[in-house]
Amino acid sequence: MIKFTRTKVIAFDIDDALSFEGETGPYLQYAVVRARKILQKLETRNGIDASTLRHVLASTPSDGLTDAAGDDLWDLILEASRLDEIAEQAVRTLELSVLAKYTFGLAQRFNAFYHSNPVLAENDDAVRLWRAGGVLYFESQMTHALSLMGCEVPERM
Repeated sequence: MIKFTRTKVIAFDIDDALSFEGETGPYLQYAVVRARKILQKLETRNGIDASTLRHVLASTPSDGLTDAAGDDLWDLILEASRLDEIAEQAVRTLELSVLAKYTFGLAQRFNAFYHSNPVLAENDDAVRLWRAGGVLYFESQMTHALSLMGCEVPERM
């Protein structure tokens, strides 16, 4: 419901609200669930949990991230890093739709990143770790954004 501006007349449609496509809570939640699933598989396959990933990235070479695929990762990270700025803007303007629209755009960016830059299927260990780090950061920021909007993230969808 917060995707609508304060001045807009709202015609609530339950089917639209529960859709997995478009500007809906389930679409946003699904992006986080997908990110968590990637991180769970990384831990299962490679024994790398979130804490280990953060530690390992400090010494992981970033040479493989200078091409277009690397640009996708940095674009995702940069966009996710804007959460505090956007939340402050939403509060300052009393327009919560700003946060909802930002979160929708972030989920779209993650989905595009995930489809064009597979994490688990990446053969280069360093690139896989950096991509996983981007997924971890997205998951953290998106979970926080959803929390600010009063939404919880389910275990699975």
